[in-house]
Amino acid sequence: MDKTKPDQTLSGRPIAKRIVAKMKLHWQRKVVNIKNVIVGHAMAEELQTTVVSQKELEGFHPAHAAYVYAQNQVSVMSEQLTALKEMAPFVDIISKAEDLYVPSAPPMSPLTTSYFTCWAFFDACAGPANETIGTVVLDVGATYGMHPELLRLVRLIQDSRMGFYIHRGGEGDASVLEDLVTGAVYRAIVPAGYKGQKNENWYVRLLPPPFPAGNEHVAFTTPYIVVHPDIGEWLAYFRRTFPATAGFADYERHMKYGPTREYWNDFVFEAYVNHERDAIYLAGLPDIAESRPHSEVSQVTGWKGIIGR
Repeated sequence: MDKTKPDQTLSGRPIAKRIVAKMKLHWQRKVVNIKNVIVGHAMAEELQTTVVSQKELEGFHPAHAAYVYAQNQVSVMSEQLTALKEMAPFVDIISKAEDLYVPSAPPMSPLTTSYFTCWAFFDACAGPANETIGTVVLDVGATYGMHPELLRLVRLIQDSRMGFYIHRGGEGDASVLEDLVTGAVYRAIVPAGYKGQKNENWYVRLLPPPFPAGNEHVAFTTPYIVVHPDIGEWLAYFRRTFPATAGFADYERHMKYGPTREYWNDFVFEAYVNHERDAIYLAGLPDIAESRPHSEVSQVTGWKGIIGR
């Protein structure tokens, strides 16, 4: 259960604080019509069409279904909240990114809907407190009585980030993934269906088990498989990216936000080399432009790397 009190979260988040104050002032006038979403009552019909139905969720793995449901509720609240002027920074960031990357699926764009939606809701930060749509939803939801279990699931997604993992083989229906930098090992289900091969380098958003009794993480995005360069070159990238004094928090921050807001989006966009139905293949390093096939440098001089998988 999420036991964070509203005043504890709002004190450091000015955007959410202004929205909650506005809602308290205008609640009875229905200026912000999200009460039904927060307390779990029936939502407006036009919003219902944007989420996965309960019947559709029955076909999902339980761990995956829990997160899909939570993300869908964030999507519904986002539709309501982004109509407020206080949310304009997020609207601007996401609109520009949509125009730039045209997220959908390869070959139109290597930024899949699952990848981009997670970035837009939970990583695309604004303001001095690095707020996201996800943190605003958490603060508004905690203030107005969102179910504690839903708050907990949304917070787990908000706290997640994309990462690089070495595929260490399979265990039943799960894949064993080892964090490239920390060495932490996770047993994960992969809803996209990609089984993978040992020693592949995966770039994926891994979510923790959503239930206390569970032990399976969830690869929430379609796996990006980095086919070039090798693991050694990636470890060298992290060594030159961080000073010797860097700690775990620095690594987490780098993977979630990057040095710039567009850093990891640009990497995926420019590193694309190929795809299958259940996986997308990348090549290159984020800090070496000529290593990525679709960087500006490679477009001018020609890419010298591998052609495909």
